[in-house]
Amino acid sequence: MSPNRSTLRPLVWLALGLALAGSAHGQARERGVAASLDTRLSYNVNSRLGGIDGAEWIGEVTPSISLLSRSGRIVGSLNYGLSLIERSRNEPGSETVNRLSANFSAEAIPRHLYLDGTASIAQQSTSAFGVQSAPGSLSVNSNRNEVGTATLSPVLRGVLGGSVMAEARLNLAAQNTKGTLQGDNTQTGASVSLSSAVPGSLLTWGLVARTLETDFRIGRTTRTDSANASVGWQVDTDLSLSARGGSESQNAQEIETRRSSTWGVGASWRPSPRTRLQADVDDRFFGRSYRVVGEYRLPRTSLSWSSTRDTSSSGGTIEPISLFDQFMAVLATEIPDPVAREAAVRERLAALRLDPGLIVRPGFVSSAVSVAERHLFSWAWAGVRLNFGAQAYRSTTTSIDRAAPELSRETVRLNGYSGNVSYRLSPTSSVTATGSRQMTKATATQPSNDLKSATLAWSQQVGRRTNASLSARYSVFNSRTDPYREATLVGSLVMRF
Repeated sequence: MSPNRSTLRPLVWLALGLALAGSAHGQARERGVAASLDTRLSYNVNSRLGGIDGAEWIGEVTPSISLLSRSGRIVGSLNYGLSLIERSRNEPGSETVNRLSANFSAEAIPRHLYLDGTASIAQQSTSAFGVQSAPGSLSVNSNRNEVGTATLSPVLRGVLGGSVMAEARLNLAAQNTKGTLQGDNTQTGASVSLSSAVPGSLLTWGLVARTLETDFRIGRTTRTDSANASVGWQVDTDLSLSARGGSESQNAQEIETRRSSTWGVGASWRPSPRTRLQADVDDRFFGRSYRVVGEYRLPRTSLSWSSTRDTSSSGGTIEPISLFDQFMAVLATEIPDPVAREAAVRERLAALRLDPGLIVRPGFVSSAVSVAERHLFSWAWAGVRLNFGAQAYRSTTTSIDRAAPELSRETVRLNGYSGNVSYRLSPTSSVTATGSRQMTKATATQPSNDLKSATLAWSQQVGRRTNASLSARYSVFNSRTDPYREATLVGSLVMRF
């Protein structure tokens, strides 16, 4: 089945509908609905679009809605905004931009049938070697498109004979890039597993069989089937070890299906509620895969680090941690209750005029199965009036499909960093500075590029639910083929309902 808008749209709307149902089920039990209206007027000067002679005024109106459900049979959240943009000069004169982040988990039959899902829409570069845009930039860029993704996973789970946990899962996913077929794909898969269900056992075991088929709209269809067995050992209350082995067959590397043996080991260490370290290493058909995750929290500080190497159908996309996630981790010790903590975090970010969902989403889309190696470090510190946040990332992506065109099999290397600092001048005003840099390394046929951007913003609460702000952003994009410099002044008014 080829992915298109008719494929993606049902998954997206089902995710939205269930998230809405979860939020509307009852306000008294940890549920909430919030809406806002963001109006902005920008003056933009971009050397690539004519400099001062091609300067333009850009008007933007963004109604947004946020839904939350933390209890009941449907748990999840949804954040959606639709920006209506009008330009004074450059084409297109008018356009719309969507922003969506939604996830939910529904208990259809208590303790047996569950339904998990996610949906997202975000701006992303089509190619890592094309023109790159700074976060928040509205300059016309043919290399930047809306990328929508949706996943849906029904899960049937139960206990057999009081000691065996059984689970059957169906996985459906789709990705669609607006305006191009590049990267469009659908995934269908299923898994069946049996595992020990007695809590507190020193030894555990598991059996799992999986199948996954990925159909690229302008590529070919690939399939991977695997089966493995695992054993686990609870060394003590803080440390557990695991080992696994099995086999998998796939046609992701070549058109003919090939079978190979697999093995892996893992460890999980949790010495305290504030510290976690987990590592898994596996030997697979494409070589060594791994996943290492570390987290550490202090009363006002949160540190996290992740390193992964695995197959991917979404290109070199990195999913950095949002400002909201960073501050949720920072305040976990101070405010243990997740509902009260979420309210406190949103109130703090609103006072500092920081977008909770604003992240730098570097990467590109791909039409072939790749091996992606990704590293991400995140740090945040929350003070009474002063707040810091920083991230650094690096990714290396190589297509493993030998049937794909030679140009698309080149290794793409991305790395960069971003940071923000905000200071509350008074109970109703604050100043914020942000900066970011994204670099793409050159290949044998493609040149490198380097995007640097810095923003300074001031915000003032002018009403109980109204904030005004002024900001200035300056960006420099260095490239042998299409460099530019951009300066932007933005005034905005945000009303929350």
